[in-house]
Amino acid sequence: MKNTILKKNLTLKVIFLSGFLLLGFTNKLFSQDSLIIYFGDEYHISSPHSNGFMKLFKCTDDGRFIHYGKTKQIVFPENFIVKDTALALNYFTGWKNSITPNQVLFLIGNYSSFSPVVYVDYNQNLDFSDDGDPLVFRADTSAIVYLNNSEFTSAQFPIKLYYPNLNPKLKGQVKSILGSTDDALGNDNVDVDYWFADKRMNLKVSYLVFDEDSLKIGIYDYNCNGLYNDLGFDRITISDSKNNPISIELNQGAVVYTDDFAIKVGNQVYEIQEIEASGKYIKLKKSEEKYLQPIKLGSDISDLNLKLLTEGITTIQHIQEHGKYLLIDFWGTWCKGCTQQLPALKKLVESNKDKLQVIGMSFGDTKEQIESYVKKHTIKWSIGFADEDLIRKLRVDGFPTYMLLNKSGEILLMNGDLEQISKIIE
Repeated sequence: MKNTILKKNLTLKVIFLSGFLLLGFTNKLFSQDSLIIYFGDEYHISSPHSNGFMKLFKCTDDGRFIHYGKTKQIVFPENFIVKDTALALNYFTGWKNSITPNQVLFLIGNYSSFSPVVYVDYNQNLDFSDDGDPLVFRADTSAIVYLNNSEFTSAQFPIKLYYPNLNPKLKGQVKSILGSTDDALGNDNVDVDYWFADKRMNLKVSYLVFDEDSLKIGIYDYNCNGLYNDLGFDRITISDSKNNPISIELNQGAVVYTDDFAIKVGNQVYEIQEIEASGKYIKLKKSEEKYLQPIKLGSDISDLNLKLLTEGITTIQHIQEHGKYLLIDFWGTWCKGCTQQLPALKKLVESNKDKLQVIGMSFGDTKEQIESYVKKHTIKWSIGFADEDLIRKLRVDGFPTYMLLNKSGEILLMNGDLEQISKIIE
């Protein structure tokens, strides 16, 4: 049998040799009962088809700005001689004792030139004189900043910054959503033309060939701290082909990393022994536990139990009305987005009485809170309680979440919007 090595594109070959498992990355032998999957040094954009915005706001000539109602002051780097100056904040949770908790501060000089000088407050002390050289932008006007975790310095959280070149329509939408003149902190925003778009690069991917089957395995730093082994937060995602895209979304195949997480490679089930903190490798151990296939599109959940407010515990099959689609609405009385969507949901239900049934599954509410909310908003469909086990099992990733089942109890949409649902049931 031919020995294979890891190619430069980080393809990971796995073959059996006389009862041992050979991993091409290191050419070391491991017992068939264990498996190590290595990830290279490359970081991938976790959401290729979307981006955030890093809006710039003004500071005074002496470096003062407002941060949640309090005046802060930065220290400029040496020889910082620029035409115009702005600051910006980006989300990062990996620095302990930060002066700007869960945010890293950027200092931008000459922002109106589109050839800016950008410094990063890496140690989050508001002192840009001790953070080294500014970012280097590429010919395509993009730059990547690598933020280190304060307690595990080899762990990094990369962010790609670039100019988005918005057309007038998109520019108007961005202004409408994020604000055009001032921000929530109390600072004056710079014009949206000079804002950066950003993409988080908090996904690491390895390619695995196992008994002629191709797998793509990803680990995702969900809570944006540079670490990939945070139980209950970070995610593992698998695609069964190198050609299929890998997704970080729970409703598209990703699974939250828990202490009882299992992975299926070929026909063998493995449990996770270790995820190296900075995402270098995963150690797996053979498991005899039964593998439970995660819920996905097409899954039949008609036998799933739901705890309803008035009907008690019942299965979807029992509660679903014959010949109708079933829309499960995961919501909460505390969820502003749920309340905002409620009129549109009511309209959808009213327009499709003969073919659509709704069950609202409330998360994080007491019976009294639910009853008060239902009465206030005149909700006429069945309501139930969604506990953490149900949320995890059905891979709910936010609120509201709309899950649409066909007339047989199979999942058509796991996180659809009301417009998608309307088109399906027409």
